[in-house]
Amino acid sequence: MLRLVVSQTSPRAYPTVLDALQAPMPFGAAGRHILVEPGLYPNTGFRSSGDFVLTAVGGPGSVTLDGAMDATVELTGQVTLQGLIVRNWSAEGLALEVAEGNVLAEQCEFVSRSDLAVRAAHGARLALRDCQVQDGAVVYSAATGLMEGTGVTGTDGNAVAIRSGSSVTIRSCRIGDAGGHGIWVTEGSRPLIEQCTISSPASAGIRVDDRADAAIRNCAFHGSGQSSLIAVEKGKAVADDCLITDAGADALWVATGGSLTARRIRMEAPHRTGVVVEKGVALLEDCEVLGAGAHGLSFTEHANVTVVRGRIADAGKLGARLAPGARALLDATTVSGSGFAGVSVEPGGELTLRGCTVVDNHGPGVTASRGASVEASGLTSERNRGPDRLDEEPDGGVTAQVTEPAAEEEARPAPPAEARPAGASADALLAELDAMVGLAGVKREIRKLTNLQKVAEQRRLAGLPPGPAIGRHMVFAGPPGTGKTTVARLYGGILAALGVVEKGQVVEVSRADLVSENVGGTALRTSEAFARALGGVLFIDEAYTLARKTTGTDFGQEAIDTLVKLMEDHRDEVVVIAAGYSAEMREFLAANPGLKSRISRTVEFENYSPAELLQITEAHAAKDGYRLAGDARTAILEHFTTQRRDAAFGNGRAARRVFEAAVERQAQRLAELEELPSGDELSLLLAEDLDVETGLAARFGEARDAGQVRAVLARLSAMTGLEEVKREIGDLLDLLASARRRRAAGLEAEPFTGHLVFAGPPGTGKTTVARLYGELLAALGVLAQGQVVEAARVDLVGQYVGHTAQKTAEVFDRARGGVLFIDEAYTLSRRAGTDHDFGQEAIDTLVKLMEDHRDEVIVIAAGYTAEMEGFLSTNPGLASRFARTLAFRPYEVDGLVSIFLGKAEAADYLVPDPTRAALAACLKADRDRFREGNGREVDKLFRSAVTAHARRTEQLANTGADLTTAQLTTLLPEDITP
Repeated sequence: MLRLVVSQTSPRAYPTVLDALQAPMPFGAAGRHILVEPGLYPNTGFRSSGDFVLTAVGGPGSVTLDGAMDATVELTGQVTLQGLIVRNWSAEGLALEVAEGNVLAEQCEFVSRSDLAVRAAHGARLALRDCQVQDGAVVYSAATGLMEGTGVTGTDGNAVAIRSGSSVTIRSCRIGDAGGHGIWVTEGSRPLIEQCTISSPASAGIRVDDRADAAIRNCAFHGSGQSSLIAVEKGKAVADDCLITDAGADALWVATGGSLTARRIRMEAPHRTGVVVEKGVALLEDCEVLGAGAHGLSFTEHANVTVVRGRIADAGKLGARLAPGARALLDATTVSGSGFAGVSVEPGGELTLRGCTVVDNHGPGVTASRGASVEASGLTSERNRGPDRLDEEPDGGVTAQVTEPAAEEEARPAPPAEARPAGASADALLAELDAMVGLAGVKREIRKLTNLQKVAEQRRLAGLPPGPAIGRHMVFAGPPGTGKTTVARLYGGILAALGVVEKGQVVEVSRADLVSENVGGTALRTSEAFARALGGVLFIDEAYTLARKTTGTDFGQEAIDTLVKLMEDHRDEVVVIAAGYSAEMREFLAANPGLKSRISRTVEFENYSPAELLQITEAHAAKDGYRLAGDARTAILEHFTTQRRDAAFGNGRAARRVFEAAVERQAQRLAELEELPSGDELSLLLAEDLDVETGLAARFGEARDAGQVRAVLARLSAMTGLEEVKREIGDLLDLLASARRRRAAGLEAEPFTGHLVFAGPPGTGKTTVARLYGELLAALGVLAQGQVVEAARVDLVGQYVGHTAQKTAEVFDRARGGVLFIDEAYTLSRRAGTDHDFGQEAIDTLVKLMEDHRDEVIVIAAGYTAEMEGFLSTNPGLASRFARTLAFRPYEVDGLVSIFLGKAEAADYLVPDPTRAALAACLKADRDRFREGNGREVDKLFRSAVTAHARRTEQLANTGADLTTAQLTTLLPEDITP
């Protein structure tokens, strides 16, 4: 390895790290080892794709690299940083940026004035060992890596963000004083967080959401501003052996489809509640809640919680509270010292107590309101200041079953139950189903099944055989947003009302809830989910994903096989409903020979008609105190009449989005009124409030902002060179204007097709032109928003079959109303060294999305000219969807000089004629390099010149000279160094 020295004092050393990186490499040298002598190195800012080691020879903290550019250090190679302080003083800059590289930082300090200090993205791997990060966050986005022995303090927002499927281990780290969350885990990421201390975040200590899955071990949470550990929005957390003290709200909070498994968690003095679960699932084993300000445990609607060997002590109000719709099992749990009742169950709550001890509470031990359900066995409730209220039976009162502990004689068998009055309750639920918009075929099927179950029960009561077994398991097949989950919940209630199932609860799961990465783990997860559904309905959303192979070992198939066996073993205890797209569900049923025989009935959910979607929109409006004007109803109906009913159409969700968007636009309209609007005005939605003519699709009216059009065209015209590109874009705009004029005259006009291929080498302005193109089309009214979403292969291609289509669709969805810019698009047509061509899957998905949303998104695919020709040939429909190819030619020397001068002018530097001559000579001498890199290489050259200027002027200042403005702003020929 070539050893190089950087020093501010040694005459034979390189003055900056950038100079050392640009030094020529001897033949056969395996990278650089750059030794930096102690000192402060200002104006540092470099990008490197090379492999090197950068070491502070005076030890940690002896070298400071200061910068104020986008990133002080930007790396894409194999790099080790040792003992450095790296700072960035730009309000939008980073200290360290790692993309597509593998970087290890040891005993380094990173400081930033912006929200971000360190970022790893685009497949990078970053390891931070014994580092300090101050005032800016650490972000892993589509990256992997390790944080060990590292401190992150003083951030305005979240301290650490793990997103976009990142896999990171965070070990023995200290997270302090975050302005947001201590650690935010999101977008399917899967970190391991262990032996960490998280202190005084303004929000949560750790938040897990958006299908992320976090493992948390041996961590300590102190003084969280809100709840210490949060699992929401289908996020999953498994926490073991943790301490939580002084939580500002709740110690643990699970909501909106979140899932938490907590073992041996000690929660001390949370200001509000120890554990809150609402619309989520939690398993708590050997956990303690001590001194909670309000409740020890609080479970609300759609909570499903199991507490084993728990200890709840000295809660300010209730030891454990179950609100309506909550279900919980407390097993071998002790509740003591509560300010009021030990355990309280509100109407509609369902609680099972097994072997629990409820003592020394300042109110009743266990109290259940009218309409609650409590089943207790082995319960010890004593020394409480009020009597338990479990056995009362007023009208429709408490449903309770209590078995005293240590009973000497065997409990007597219960007398046969009277047939429950199923008709009234079932009829009420059927009436609720009938009130739903549309779904005529679904309603017929549910009513048919209900009648079969009613008659079977009547036959049983009459002493007759019930008849042939009725297949209760079903497939709900159809597009999203058609009410499948709502109907499943109603069906569960109907079956419970008829006595077919015991409780009727609906447990909603997806692949992530059933499938584990470990052999045997999938069977365990599936069995646990099935057990929660006993007595009710197991609703498996997107069930077809279980039948799709994701790795060499098919864990999804293991879930299906386990389900088949459980459905047989508990065929009278659970109803299974598998939901998903119609075609995919046929594949699902074929995945196991026994599956189709057990799920013999398929209910088809069809797309809503335009009139039904209007009705749904009106229902949303009425619920929130709005009403639609006549012209608004007409506009909505016309909008849904023109919508394509493909697999991605949102149905009821689309109707809700139309309503919500109308409310936002109405608010903007009324806010501009000089007089206070009347109540009628506040409740009426007009046609002008509805952006539904084409949604995010292309508009062919007049330009929305002629001034902006002129301004954007002026910026495009001012770009150096690119005459062919400018001419092509001008032609496209002429075609658009002509189409508008023809439509205005009542003539046929071809629809505007704006998809483009940008072909050429890097550094020729492709990304900049794409951004201007998006702004231009938005100003012209062709695009609703005009945002440019930049993506590369890593953003589109997943790791298993089906994952790529999902990632591509998500990126495409973010670009709706704007431009999707795919850089190096040709890499999608190259195999990534595996048996499966996931890049091709991305291309095929793009082709379909471009067709389905052809008026909503402009796609620009960029890359080298020859490679892009191969890219266009990978799918028969790809080339036809791109209107034309714009060639970005390499810049000639004059163009490169112009780019340099533009950068100098923007940075307040002067370039006199002698310097321009030296610049042109430098560009001509290394022509091949600049033809390959173009503007990017000129940017490096400019930054090198600025560095040389700073070195020269500082040396002059050190001699005692007073520098003039001209000296501080003028670049001389000697500053131009290749």
